[in-house]
Amino acid sequence: MSQSITQQRTQWLEVIFLWVAGISAAMQFAKFSISYDAVLDHYQTGETLTGAALSVVGVVGLIFGVSAGMIASRVGYLRVLVGALVLGGALSFIQSFLPHFNVFFVTRMLEGFSQVGVVVSAPTLIAKLSAPQHRSLTMGLWGTFFGVAFALSGWLGPNILEPFGLHGLLLSHSVLITSIGVMLFFLLRNNAVLEIVPVTSNQGSFFSQMVVIYRNPRALLPSLVFLFYTCTLVSMLTYVPRLIKDAHIHGFMLVALPLISTGGAFLAGALAQYVMRPQRVALVAYLGVASSALILSTVIELPLLFAVVVSTMILFVGMVPGAALGMIPYLARNTSEQAQGYGLIAQLGNLGATLGPPIFATMIAAFGVPGLVTLVLCICGFGVFFSLLAGRLPSSANLS
Repeated sequence: MSQSITQQRTQWLEVIFLWVAGISAAMQFAKFSISYDAVLDHYQTGETLTGAALSVVGVVGLIFGVSAGMIASRVGYLRVLVGALVLGGALSFIQSFLPHFNVFFVTRMLEGFSQVGVVVSAPTLIAKLSAPQHRSLTMGLWGTFFGVAFALSGWLGPNILEPFGLHGLLLSHSVLITSIGVMLFFLLRNNAVLEIVPVTSNQGSFFSQMVVIYRNPRALLPSLVFLFYTCTLVSMLTYVPRLIKDAHIHGFMLVALPLISTGGAFLAGALAQYVMRPQRVALVAYLGVASSALILSTVIELPLLFAVVVSTMILFVGMVPGAALGMIPYLARNTSEQAQGYGLIAQLGNLGATLGPPIFATMIAAFGVPGLVTLVLCICGFGVFFSLLAGRLPSSANLS
């Protein structure tokens, strides 16, 4: 088995550019989140079809996440990354002309392939470019890309949308994501650290590989830890602020909570790097979420205290992706296994994001805050269970 050059120092410039690539890919979700009303007004297709056009990006990741990891390990991670970014730029460029809704919908579907290509290849490259003493830290940084994308889009998007309209917003995203792809190509194409050789010459059929991946606890357990995070975060950010009765606090929380979750992801990376294993960080995070949920039910009539407890809970929720993503390079025995793990995380993460909101909405509508707390405690129970199982696996550095 051939090995690539071992990385002894962290190439921070390259890592930052790869992180920005993730942000630009996550903006494929965020750009339509902030312009939903504009899309609805322009196409006049109704909320159901418009909503489907916005969510179809995640459905592609749900179906093809694991396949993307296998393809990247065969074709090459840098090729997949640059191709995915350039594809995303081309699709945003087409969308900027506001074509017929059927064409628009197809471009959104294809954007799903762009998005999953980035989230599979970029973290694999980041791990490869990181020295062992920084790998959990850089994975924690990577875990912030989704929240940062939404925060930046929420801040800059309206300033583009108001004077330039939907066309200007989509065109600006096209320029951003294409530029990042081109810069990464020239920045990384001759990087000796990224001369990654396939682990085996014959990896078998896609179906047989998928069975192997699902049966591999080093890929499956971090993905299950991540699954229960995606079940929770989007729903918490959407529904919980509405439970705050004070209008000023409610408005502040809409802005603050995504930033708090982003801080949690980076905090998890730092803890996993310098204090404890990423599996233990995930365990602490889920226990923190459960404890906050129990307190939440007792302070519903006190808006300020309720907001403080919600913020604490979101901080713990935000720690989970940093821990789960940090588990992949910590546990994976080779680069191919890393990419497959990230592919499985993308797949199960999209499953959680798809199932979570309707389940939370149903429980809150039927039972109010007690229903929310009960559901969160059940989710945390699964999160703790899978974090404990992952904690029983030895680090790949301890295998010889």
